[in-house]
Amino acid sequence: MNDITLSMIEEMQHCIGFDKNKITGTKHRIMHAYRNHFCDVNTNKNWLKLIELGLAKQNIMADENGITYFHLTAEGFEFLARLCRFDKIIEID
Repeated sequence: MNDITLSMIEEMQHCIGFDKNKITGTKHRIMHAYRNHFCDVNTNKNWLKLIELGLAKQNIMADENGITYFHLTAEGFEFLARLCRFDKIIEID
C-alpha cells in the first residue's frame, strides 16, 4: 500500500463523510459513516489507483460529461479504519 498518497486518503475520508463528531467510543473507537460516494470525473487518477488496489469501485455508467460516482469497498473501509485507528467504520443510512 505504499502507492497511497495523502490526497487519496483525504478523498477516501471525504467519500465516507469523515467527521470527528461521528466517532464513538474511547477504547474501541468506531466511525459512523453517513455516506459512501465520491462524485468526480471518471478519469480521476487517485480513484483509479484505489480501484486498482481493490480499495474502491466505480459506477459502471458515467454521464455525458464523464462524471461518475466512486465508492469504497469493504477492503477500503478496513484500510481506512486501520489507518485512522478505528476498530471499524460502520455505514449508517
